[in-house]
Amino acid sequence: MDNKIEILEKKITGLVRKAIKQAVTTIPEDIFNFFKKLYKEEDNEISQTQLRLILENFQYGKKAEIPLCQDTGILNFYIKLGNKFPIISSFRNIIDKVVQEATTDIPLRSNSVDPITNKNTETNIGLNSPPISIEIIDSSSDIEIFILPKGGGAENISKLFMLDPIDGLEKFPLIIKELVQEAGGKPCPPIILGIGLGGDASNSMILAKKALLRPIGVRHERQDVAELELKIKNSLNELNIGIMGLGGKVTCIDVHIEVSMRHPASFPVGVIVQCYCHRIASFKINKEGELIYEA
Repeated sequence: MDNKIEILEKKITGLVRKAIKQAVTTIPEDIFNFFKKLYKEEDNEISQTQLRLILENFQYGKKAEIPLCQDTGILNFYIKLGNKFPIISSFRNIIDKVVQEATTDIPLRSNSVDPITNKNTETNIGLNSPPISIEIIDSSSDIEIFILPKGGGAENISKLFMLDPIDGLEKFPLIIKELVQEAGGKPCPPIILGIGLGGDASNSMILAKKALLRPIGVRHERQDVAELELKIKNSLNELNIGIMGLGGKVTCIDVHIEVSMRHPASFPVGVIVQCYCHRIASFKINKEGELIYEA
């Protein structure tokens, strides 16, 4: 193996290992600040108690370097790979190796179960798991990797809708509101919603999960899409589901929408639900292995 490639693979391996631990033990600063602000503003006594416990949990997890939630989820990996980056393969081997190590070392709960035999691999790896998505970035020599743990409770509320293209645009905000209202406290609210609007059945769900990578409060670059995000968010916060389903001002932390062109006869809407414990970590390096950022 070329020495430069070997060095890069070791660098990526180390950063993935570090990012997995960060993702499951440390809440992002924007989420932590959101809950601190909400704690000061919430006037529902039960919700305030829950918020205090949530903040204490965030602080203890970071200090003790232990998972914030017993459900460490399925680790989703998103790779933005520059077309000029020296490595174009071996990511599955790197990720499988590190995830298996992390399962024992952190530790992570083993959440990799065969759908036919129900056998748990006890390693968090297996056939087509963990999920890895690679996007090629033109004219770039960098690599950026996001790690998004997804717990089962919120994931169970996620859904694909195939709407009538005649009125799909008008109906989908109402359908999403009904979905969240019916779910109540099951996805551990306040939630973050990722929505994939358009594309085909598979692409809309991929876009919905990818939408969760965007920091809260960052609106879509298209004004009409940004307005939809706020419209749905405000509508969901009228439901009074609140913290853990116990009532309060905030049911939804944020709504992120990604869009894709669709077939004239189809109007797919993918909805991915994320719990209040929005765990995510990422890093970016250049082709020399120099760290551009980590978060």
